[in-house]
Amino acid sequence: MYTLYIDTHFVNLVLALFKDGKLIEKEVVESNKHSEYTISLLEKLLDNNNLKVDNLNSILVINGPGSFTGVRIGIVVAKIIAFTKNIPVKTLSYLEAMALNFDCPVLVGIRDRNGMFVGNFNANHELVEDYVYMDNKHINNKDIKEDIEIDLMKVYEYMKDKDAINPHLLKPLYVKKIEVMKND
Repeated sequence: MYTLYIDTHFVNLVLALFKDGKLIEKEVVESNKHSEYTISLLEKLLDNNNLKVDNLNSILVINGPGSFTGVRIGIVVAKIIAFTKNIPVKTLSYLEAMALNFDCPVLVGIRDRNGMFVGNFNANHELVEDYVYMDNKHINNKDIKEDIEIDLMKVYEYMKDKDAINPHLLKPLYVKKIEVMKND
């Protein structure tokens, strides 16, 4: 069984391939041109393993938070493959993936120029309250973990028993949307 992992939420474009629960290849491109590299990187990943999209059994996709274009590219690629090939797709946020590195309650965040997008997770890696966007002046006294490398095996293990979602319901999580909603 093959599982494709897609993460286009930020500067690094990350695609990975699992076979029977083992990570067999990970490709990373550092670029802000995900629209130019995602499909060619996916083709390379599949070619390196003598596979076609039809060989995939499931897809894991990071739905954000991140830039509008970056997040959308990963979501659209996952949706197209899942819908056209009838492949189950599962999603999680990058913050949720970071929280998997901790076995205790934790605040995790992703920083941009103006502040940080933050998630509060319990010891079971469940979101305690809605994600929030905090501007820089409100971050100083918070113990927020950031810049944590994602452990893809932990992501795979955590997601393997989660339910797949209808590809049409796959939605991106945008940093700017939260920031705009905050000002309403």
